[in-house]
Amino acid sequence: MKLRNFLFGLFFVMVSMLDFESDLDEYQKLEIKNVSSIRREDLPSDFSDEAFKTVDEFIRKTRDLNYEFVIYFDYVTGEILKCVKGENDNVNLKFEENEFNGCSIASIHNHPKNLLSAPSGLNFGILSRDFEDFELIAGFDNFWILKAKGTYKNMVGEMNFVSEILCDSSLESCAFRYGDGEIIKKMHDIKYGNQLLKFINDKNITNIQLSKKEYVPMDVDLKTASYHCRRCVNDPEEIRLAREREADPNILSGKDKVFALYQLMGMEIDYDEIFAD
Repeated sequence: MKLRNFLFGLFFVMVSMLDFESDLDEYQKLEIKNVSSIRREDLPSDFSDEAFKTVDEFIRKTRDLNYEFVIYFDYVTGEILKCVKGENDNVNLKFEENEFNGCSIASIHNHPKNLLSAPSGLNFGILSRDFEDFELIAGFDNFWILKAKGTYKNMVGEMNFVSEILCDSSLESCAFRYGDGEIIKKMHDIKYGNQLLKFINDKNITNIQLSKKEYVPMDVDLKTASYHCRRCVNDPEEIRLAREREADPNILSGKDKVFALYQLMGMEIDYDEIFAD
């Protein structure tokens, strides 16, 4: 029995290594494009220059992909330790116990153009992983940094719940206010992301922080070294239903839902602060 378990474990490790090497090889062969990136000072002070090169290269390689990649790297050495290729809106991966012992771990994954740039609820799974200190999200329109040093397993379910409410209420508000589908998509991403920023940072937990960075034009000659995200809403029928929900006097508006959520969580906020222009 012990021998069989040992052989099974060895087989699993070998398969995992082959998958890693295959995905890493494909990632390394991706073209480094001349696209906007972030600045060195946009990253936390914990990150080395080598780690910035790793992040900058990831942004340049994945900006125009219609599927996701995720890499785990040491933010002191910049070394890539795990690489997995996913699909349009998710990447699923498993971790071995003590896989990253002795390393300072951050991850980065991309959100393709047809998906929201802002984090989804499931991106907050980092709160339950003690080995991962930062999760970076290279959205098409914005770059996000989620700092989560330590474990806060009790917050994972809360953030999934909060994310669902903020995403739905932001869509209802934008669908009611704007006529053009592309504008609705753009404003939905902005409003949802801004509400996430406020909710998380207002909690004022020392080791948890969310920040949003803008991409800036960069010199191409610079030396560079289970995730899910939300889809954008393009279906006219979904937009019509969202508008009807927002206009129905018997249903809480998107703004009212967010206000009620903040009150439920015991957080202070003025009603007119929500979705302020």
